Amino acid sequence: MATTYRDYLWFRDEEFGGWRSNGHVVSLIRDATAVGVLDALGAVGRRRTGVGYAGFNQRSMEFERLGLVRPDSSADQTVQTVGVADIGKGRVLLIQQNSDYLGVDDKLFGPVTKHHEVVSHFSNVNALSRFMWWRDGQRKVSFEPMIPTGDLERAQAASPAEAATVLALITEVGGIDLDDYHGTRTEFFHIEGSFALAERLTGVEVSKELLRSAVFTVAMVPTTAEPEDPHAHELPPRTPLLGNHATWGEVHQLYRSTAEATVHATMVLSETQGRAKERHEVEFWYSPFDGTRQIDAHGLLSVVSHVDHWHRGPFNPITWPEGLLAIHRRWEPETPFHVVIDPTSQATPTEVSGKRAWEFVFPPGFWGGPLTVAFDARTGVPLRAESTYRTEELSNVVLDESFSNDLFVVPD
Repeated sequence: MATTYRDYLWFRDEEFGGWRSNGHVVSLIRDATAVGVLDALGAVGRRRTGVGYAGFNQRSMEFERLGLVRPDSSADQTVQTVGVADIGKGRVLLIQQNSDYLGVDDKLFGPVTKHHEVVSHFSNVNALSRFMWWRDGQRKVSFEPMIPTGDLERAQAASPAEAATVLALITEVGGIDLDDYHGTRTEFFHIEGSFALAERLTGVEVSKELLRSAVFTVAMVPTTAEPEDPHAHELPPRTPLLGNHATWGEVHQLYRSTAEATVHATMVLSETQGRAKERHEVEFWYSPFDGTRQIDAHGLLSVVSHVDHWHRGPFNPITWPEGLLAIHRRWEPETPFHVVIDPTSQATPTEVSGKRAWEFVFPPGFWGGPLTVAFDARTGVPLRAESTYRTEELSNVVLDESFSNDLFVVPD
């Protein structure tokens, strides 16, 4: 039987729920290779491999955690993340998430669509959607699958043959309603209909199994021609700042250089609660991609991975090593950390646990403030964060240890 939208109802499964709700792009590119597509798009920085949509999502999150891509989809982005996979017979599958839109943008996708036949469909977090078909270097059909009639009428005038093909297939695959002029629908299957229409146009089924097993190369593609810092989308080298002076711009680069580092250290949290002073000390192991493990004088305190968490109770620990090590997350994501204060601001030299450090005063963030932070002059790791009633301080810091795979396994 011919494919219909019902063959893609699996896209409503919980497995793909986040992708569907936050926005998707699926593009099918003919007579191409994954490497060739990335090169044509001018991909910058690192390229990582992930298996299936889950692997693509994991690599995308790693880019965000490293500060290579801004995590707020509503912020001005200078790159978008794509996953591309060779899926056989000269076809390439390109996917995106989080309301990215390169795969349906004439200008950004132009280096690919000028030389290849491409069918793409898109949705975003605001319930907008788009279906596009490029052939012979030109956009032949572009329409909004939720309300397609007006767009398809214009396509009939510009590309009558292709528009006729699309209209005929829409009536066969279903899901895309051509007659709902008064908005009477209560159920919407236009995304499933877009999957089915793309398959009928290309002959390529984007099945659940394909989205579990395809090997994606995950990379960042520029969305602006504006010049940027050479390390904007790759981590800078770790170059100690041991001179007599340092600026915030220099220290920020050093801070970024350790974003992938594992950290094993002792953390002391001192708090003033009214007239009482509290002190909490933990030893911790931190991996930016795997999680954080804490122990205190009474044994295992907490294990937090990126899929689960556990703590001894009765309350969550008030020590939070990741909140110090990835201190940029304490400010609004709309404001890049390197401009939270003037990049030319001069650091104040200080020492923390016998280590040279550079100190800056930052404006209030999520936790209030202002906040004074001291960064290790050799590594850029935040060694101390101090506000009016709270001080977090690290000692015995060791970077780049190899941790056991079991370290971040949540206890039964």
